[in-house]
Amino acid sequence: MDKIMDKLLTTGIAFGGGFVATKVFETVWKQVTGDEDTPKGDDDENISLQKALVFSVTSAAISAGVQVLSQRGAKSAVNKLKTNRTEV
Repeated sequence: MDKIMDKLLTTGIAFGGGFVATKVFETVWKQVTGDEDTPKGDDDENISLQKALVFSVTSAAISAGVQVLSQRGAKSAVNKLKTNRTEV
């Protein structure tokens, strides 16, 4: 049962962190570039290749960072919960 809760907590934290990071990145991207849309789709022919590459590399780096940090945070939270249960 603990393993299932560990995985659910880790997944929930990863999804939450990813969602927040995506929204923050999109907001910053729009403010920096002045474009209303982010270059996500393949139908964005009016966006330069350079801008599309910068967007993809930056968003991938942020995604990887959020994944690592959320997994570490979830493991830390699970360990704290386990120690609190054993102390009671």
